[in-house]
Amino acid sequence: MREFTFTIEYEYGVDPVMNVFIDNPNSVARSLDGFVTKDQFWRIERISGSVDVLDQIKRVRFDDGTCGESVTQRDCDATRYHDVLERRNGELVLYTYLEDIQDCESIHTLAGKHLPPGLVFETHRQASQHSWRVLMRSDTHVGVLYDEITARLRDGLSFRMGHLRDADGWQRDSLASLTLPAEQRTALSAAVEGGYYETPRKTTLDDLAATLDIPRSTFSYRLRQAEIQLAHRYVTDNKRNQWF
Repeated sequence: MREFTFTIEYEYGVDPVMNVFIDNPNSVARSLDGFVTKDQFWRIERISGSVDVLDQIKRVRFDDGTCGESVTQRDCDATRYHDVLERRNGELVLYTYLEDIQDCESIHTLAGKHLPPGLVFETHRQASQHSWRVLMRSDTHVGVLYDEITARLRDGLSFRMGHLRDADGWQRDSLASLTLPAEQRTALSAAVEGGYYETPRKTTLDDLAATLDIPRSTFSYRLRQAEIQLAHRYVTDNKRNQWF
């Protein structure tokens, strides 16, 4: 397998889905997509964010009059099906299926036009960036795909090349996400980067709190809440995956 990675940058007002992420830069979406035929594709997308963000994303996705797929001036004409696979505090998992696709110039359809059947897409959305990893059996015509994408991008979108190489493993966590409030993520990141979880510890709660310029009690509380979330998610996911 080969992989082709790239990122598309969006200006505000160009795409209704990306507008939500630009307005809420701490929100993240990861998806796993499959291109079935030239007129069908599916996507499973996990979005992490506030209740308001998740409601906005669901509203846009379920609006069949809104196209959130096309990267050119031509919107996609297709029959759309959406369903909520999971909804809990801070997370929304959506299933999307498009069929009877006509006149659509999305990454899926452009890739399906030039690359061999059996394509798999992994994507990551945050702020103004939508990053893609395309897994393919052969990259013989990937240059043609690159030329068409870069030549046909609609106004307000820009393309940044990643790499083209042998596929570097399977991204097991492509749909895994854990939503933490920004202050808890900051506390957890500071603890990891500072060596708090090393043996022996390289820092203390007092030092970390001082670095973030917050009271020790506040830092300790945020870190503890983040750890609780991680522990609960680990146990829950293990129980869900016992049938594998």
